[in-house]
Amino acid sequence: MTNEPTTRQGWGAIRGPLLLTLGISVALILRVALVWSELPENMASHFGAGGRPNDYMSKVPFFWFLAVSAGGSIALVFAAATTLKRLPARWISIPNRDYWLATDERREVAMNRIAAPMAWIGLLTAALLAVAVEFTIKANLQGTNFANDVFIVMMVGYLLLVTAITIWMIRDLARLANPSDET
Repeated sequence: MTNEPTTRQGWGAIRGPLLLTLGISVALILRVALVWSELPENMASHFGAGGRPNDYMSKVPFFWFLAVSAGGSIALVFAAATTLKRLPARWISIPNRDYWLATDERREVAMNRIAAPMAWIGLLTAALLAVAVEFTIKANLQGTNFANDVFIVMMVGYLLLVTAITIWMIRDLARLANPSDET
């Protein structure tokens, strides 16, 4: 038996972030349901400089578009590792690719090591989108501008965290692989 790296498998690798993401989604649905009747029929759906509304759409298509685009984006992030498992090795670019993809066991470990950080990125994406929706709801309910200044700070924080997670994931795969340990 070699001393090869292991990791939590499948559901265990993404359970926490996935459950939190589902919680954010349920909270967002409840929030929209609670204020639905108070929202204007023609909602501000896009905001320009200074958070001023510059485009409008009726609320039903707005929330359908939001559900499909935001939900789809988050689902794609969570599905990335599963999709990678099915791709031919030549299409996968990870550190020490030849080591990680040499055996089915190593490939499984690598994909699970990718799944967990991707799940955290999915959670961060859901949180950022939930904040954007909340700011949009408040702007429409109160007839005010979108909170651009706060959202920009949050967006920068999101981008920094996603970058840090990505760097950690790449370094993790590079650090754990020991190509001289081939069996």
